Amino acid sequence: MNLFDYSMWQRLMEQYKSFGIIAPILIAMLESFIPALPLVLIVAFNISTYGWFWGFIYSYVGSLSGSIIVFLFFRWVSGQSFASKFIHFKRVERVLNWVSKQTMAMIIVLSMLPTTPSSFMNFAFGLSDYPKRKYIISIAIGKITMIGLLALFGNSLTNIQDHPIIFIFSLAVLVITYYFSNLYNKRSGIKDASNKESN
Repeated sequence: MNLFDYSMWQRLMEQYKSFGIIAPILIAMLESFIPALPLVLIVAFNISTYGWFWGFIYSYVGSLSGSIIVFLFFRWVSGQSFASKFIHFKRVERVLNWVSKQTMAMIIVLSMLPTTPSSFMNFAFGLSDYPKRKYIISIAIGKITMIGLLALFGNSLTNIQDHPIIFIFSLAVLVITYYFSNLYNKRSGIKDASNKESN
């Protein structure tokens, strides 16, 4: 497979489009279940296949839906009798203690940042007693900005030959955002909380 073969990518995109709206939403949703999947590349591929507007919409709907499903799953788990056996583990208690300090505004900001471990957030808030409606509204607002940023980069990537300056600009914005995102994640304590949870 030649990754630089443009005709190969065209054929792949045509096959991808044949699945309708299911494929772009599903692949964006999968990132919530498999954090190792690169969301930036998923959004870029959706943008190149469906255009900026629909690529953004499908990516946003998929990413948000995946996060809500994972959050609701862990909220369901937390309500089961067997959950009491591990809910009081020291590491889990530290995670829940971190959640108790978060405001709606903080959740929105964290959801905007591309380096925030969203899978950890869905897990942590799912296990907590944080209001379901407030959490879903918060991540819905935050993800608009985050997916929009990735869509901007994805759109510039697909038009790199015609508008290389725009690509360079959007890449610079993405790099700067990732840098400040890491700083803010450290300040919010989410990095420490997620590392404690995983250790």
